[in-house]
Amino acid sequence: MASSKPIPCGPCQEGKVKTKADIWCYNCDEGLCSTCSGHHKRSNGTRDHKTIDIKSYKPSIQAIKTECNKHGQQLNLYCPSHLMPCCDECISTSHSKCTEIKSLAGVVEKTKIDQSKQSLEKQINSINHFLEKLVTNKSKNITRGEREYESIQDFVVKIRKEMNSHLTRLEKKLCNEAETILNEEKSKATDLITEIEEKQKNLKKMQDHLHTVIPHTSKLQSFLGLHQIEQQVHQCQRYVDDLKMMRGQKNLTSK
Repeated sequence: MASSKPIPCGPCQEGKVKTKADIWCYNCDEGLCSTCSGHHKRSNGTRDHKTIDIKSYKPSIQAIKTECNKHGQQLNLYCPSHLMPCCDECISTSHSKCTEIKSLAGVVEKTKIDQSKQSLEKQINSINHFLEKLVTNKSKNITRGEREYESIQDFVVKIRKEMNSHLTRLEKKLCNEAETILNEEKSKATDLITEIEEKQKNLKKMQDHLHTVIPHTSKLQSFLGLHQIEQQVHQCQRYVDDLKMMRGQKNLTSK
């Protein structure tokens, strides 16, 4: 499909002259008017350029240059070692040690474009198929990884709940046991305190008897009274000795 917008002549435009192009040169990548195209065809450097009628030119198709991008010279040779079209300058600078340098025109003549095109298209399809398959596999891996991550999260939450429940039960059990032991020890201690207070009351009575009764009795009565009090004191002493022994045993057990 021809371009709807007129294409100007490149050389004329350089000379500040507006002229419509009649042909398009793919090598120069610009339009040429009839006058400029005549010079173009007669020039040694451009007579082999590929041109097309401007009506058939499609601007959307990118032109393929036949000049060397590095040196600006015509690509006329081919290096089989590097599979690369070259200009004379390329051969002398970068491919001087390469062997079997061929004429680009000869290589082009022997090349079956349709077969090469089909081979390249097949290779492109193969690469694209591999890449699509790789993307599909990676996407599946991501999805599987996300599911596994969610599964691990659920498992950790479940284990945490079970641990919390176990710790709650253990806490309750230990607290109940500690409370039972505390109550038992409190009861024992309370009973012992009551017992000791009773002993203290008896000791107070003995002291009062020594101070108030004994001085005002006969010697026989004093002797007998003292003897009775002495027996009671001996009982209290044995009681205290037993308490000391029990306390010593507890201290040894706690070490």
